[in-house]
Amino acid sequence: MNPQGLQVTTPTDTTIVLTRTFNAPRRLVWEAMTTPDKMRRWMLPPPGWTIAVCECDARVAGTLRLVWHGAEAGQSMALHGVFTEAITHERMTHTEVMLLRTGEPIGSQVETHEFSDKGGVTTMRITQVYVSKEVRDCAVASGACPGMEEGFKQLDELLAQSV
Repeated sequence: MNPQGLQVTTPTDTTIVLTRTFNAPRRLVWEAMTTPDKMRRWMLPPPGWTIAVCECDARVAGTLRLVWHGAEAGQSMALHGVFTEAITHERMTHTEVMLLRTGEPIGSQVETHEFSDKGGVTTMRITQVYVSKEVRDCAVASGACPGMEEGFKQLDELLAQSV
């Protein structure tokens, strides 16, 4: 079975649901989503940007921290959060705050990843709940979803090497 590309829905005014399948067991998908060395291999920054920091401790009270640097001096973005739920290979939930170089938050959300598999194909469902419709709409308009799919295509390649 071929992986299914990213499917995006907005079931409520403050929610985005992203669904993606991968041709790999959920254990491998989970590891690729939570192991910093693997995350760096598929999590693509915007063109001209690099991942400067990639930390992920997927356990209750563990932290998530990503920092990107742009090609121009002083350009940076950061994302940080705390895991509130972690059921290995099944489900994880974390808070998430995106910050500009100035430290100004540009959005926050609670994000839940759910993993299920059937016949070696994993379905990952990401539910993002934003603080308001305006912030959710900004996230939709940002182009993040097509960027995520590009990263997930890289993840497909990484997973193919692991199976």
